[in-house]
Amino acid sequence: MFALLLALQTTAAIPRIDAEVRIDGRLDEAAWQQAARLTGFRQYQPVDGRPAEERTEVLVWYSPRAIHFGIIAHARDPRTIRATVADRDAIDRDDRITIYLDTFDDRRRAFVFAVNPLGVQADGVHTEGAVSAGRLFGGTLDYSPDFHFESRGALTDSGYVVEVRIPFRSLRYPSGSPQRWGLQIVRNVPESGYEDTWTDVRRAGASFLAQSGRIEGLHDLERGVVTEVQPFVTASADGARPIAGGRFERGDPHFDAGANLRLGFTQFAIDATINPDFSQIESDAGLVTVNERFGLFVPEKRPFFLEGIELFATPGQLVHTRRIVDPLAGAKFTGKIGPWSMAYLAALDDEISGPDAVVNIARVRRDLGGSSVAALTATSREDRGAFNRVAAADARIVFEGLYYFEGQLGGSWTGADGAPDRTSPIWKLELDRTGRSWGFNYQVNGIGDDFAAALGFVPRSGIASAHVFNRFSWYGERGAMLESVTMFFGPRYLWRHDGFARERAIEGGEEVTAFARFRGGWVLTGNLSRQFVEFEPAAYEGYTADRGGSFEPYTPPSRISDLFTPALTLETPTWQRANATLSLARGAVPIFTEGSEGRITQATAALELRPLTVVRVEGSAILTRIDRERDGSEFARVLIPRAKVEYQPVRSLFFRGVGEYQSQRVDALRDARTGDPLLIGGHYASGGQVGALRAEWLISYQPTPGTVAFAGYASAHQSPHADRWSGFERALDGFFVKLAYQFRR
Repeated sequence: MFALLLALQTTAAIPRIDAEVRIDGRLDEAAWQQAARLTGFRQYQPVDGRPAEERTEVLVWYSPRAIHFGIIAHARDPRTIRATVADRDAIDRDDRITIYLDTFDDRRRAFVFAVNPLGVQADGVHTEGAVSAGRLFGGTLDYSPDFHFESRGALTDSGYVVEVRIPFRSLRYPSGSPQRWGLQIVRNVPESGYEDTWTDVRRAGASFLAQSGRIEGLHDLERGVVTEVQPFVTASADGARPIAGGRFERGDPHFDAGANLRLGFTQFAIDATINPDFSQIESDAGLVTVNERFGLFVPEKRPFFLEGIELFATPGQLVHTRRIVDPLAGAKFTGKIGPWSMAYLAALDDEISGPDAVVNIARVRRDLGGSSVAALTATSREDRGAFNRVAAADARIVFEGLYYFEGQLGGSWTGADGAPDRTSPIWKLELDRTGRSWGFNYQVNGIGDDFAAALGFVPRSGIASAHVFNRFSWYGERGAMLESVTMFFGPRYLWRHDGFARERAIEGGEEVTAFARFRGGWVLTGNLSRQFVEFEPAAYEGYTADRGGSFEPYTPPSRISDLFTPALTLETPTWQRANATLSLARGAVPIFTEGSEGRITQATAALELRPLTVVRVEGSAILTRIDRERDGSEFARVLIPRAKVEYQPVRSLFFRGVGEYQSQRVDALRDARTGDPLLIGGHYASGGQVGALRAEWLISYQPTPGTVAFAGYASAHQSPHADRWSGFERALDGFFVKLAYQFRR
């Protein structure tokens, strides 16, 4: 069936028109009368293969220097259209059209350009088989990169119209003529929750891009070499209170300057930076960490690293550029020539206490067949006689349209002056079937005891894991109240790496998750899990228990099991002015720091309001409480409410305020069996409480990507009380101003 769909792929010839038009969202120039017209959209979600319920027409033509799209989106009730004046990449709750341009026609990677009915933009890159291969909806879409393109839109009596101009200078594509590109156009309708595609994309497929259509007839494109130079200046003034109750001290203002350079060729780009500014204009949202054993992933947000970031994506996340903390300078090469994709990054990372660390990251990927790939990755960090090097090979083989196999084999080499070198492996085997009604993902992974990735995100080593996840989907009739139900279920087990397949698992369990989608956009998700865990004796070395004046080594229970946790999540439709999500979970969990069994109660809520087209308000709250199963006493409680207000009078001018409060209580550690106090290294493992308040504001003016002026302020206050709104002291704050201008020719 999938092979038949590929054979019937839609191909459209688009005309070349030597004309310039004004991008105003009106489509009234003569060139639009000669454009190719794309129609016949089909529903993709929630049920594929059906004719779209809303009519969409797309006009396409190209001039020597750009490709033009005119979108005419009809709506049976135009009053239901959602459209806001929003920041770039923040239109996911609006009606929108997304254009996928697979300029190499390789079915592996596509430039993405999205617009809402007012022409507000979102853009990025869609990659098949990246870090998170698509098992249900296909591929990974990263909105981090920004491209230069023009768009304007307007609401009409019958829906909306948007005009888009994408310069060839913003794209990469093979050299030569004629060109044939892959094209997919997706329309999202928040009022119903539906997603429609130009070509008939089916859920039974390992690749979303492989089911795109094609456009042909492009020749003699005028692009040249794109040169971008972005000088910038920054100024900051930071303050801190070294000790609680002490004096708040503010340092001298700090001024800095630097520059970014980019040379964009048809098939590849070279980027360089000197003294880069990698400040974040909005900090990461608070995370609950009271019962976490390993680091939590935080995504990359810094501009220099985002160009071509998808080409560095690997299985096992061996590359995570946020591990380059404070680079002094960097250079990068990214591109594709024929079937070869290449990415290389070098940087000097500032080390306060010694010589700068030298960082190198390289990845080379080779296309195989229609959608398969094979790749090599190498990273190194050299730092004052210490080093960490990682090398790995991986492959993703797609066959029969529905299946893919992914494998990885590599290792790390770590050493330092005066210490023996350590080597350790990493490996992965994965088999996936992406069927319409039945699919699965079977996977085994191994990370050796001494494996380390100084430039990746591998939070735990010395383990091997396996999971056997299955998926069944049911689809309702057209117009039914219950539109679809999808269930995931299966076991997941974890072993010590050296005992894989020989010893019993040390962690794991089974879970089942069901997604029910109702007409109008309501989604109800239920989850039930059972887990077990074996407490590692080595993790409790140095623990002693106070037995009423006498002390003895503490050994927790070796294993706890049958930890059942049910959870329920309700998502509302995206209404004209609001949408919300509510999640509840209560069940049994391990308390790792004292080796005991606990009961967790967790509630999360999120609400987004759009009272005006230029105003957005987001609120969220997380409440987590863990009680001991032994006696019902509280082990920990965390409350994190957060609010964000955005005001955007025009597309280029943006105001934002963020406030977040964290209230955290953690009890002293106790014996899992008796409740006696525990000591670590001879000191009582006392608990504590803290209240933290964070506030930020930002004013940003960004007429085009790369040209920006913004000013911001952030402050953090702390209190010794978790339950009273009192005793707050300012712990940190900072002012920041940045001016940057991008010269582009």
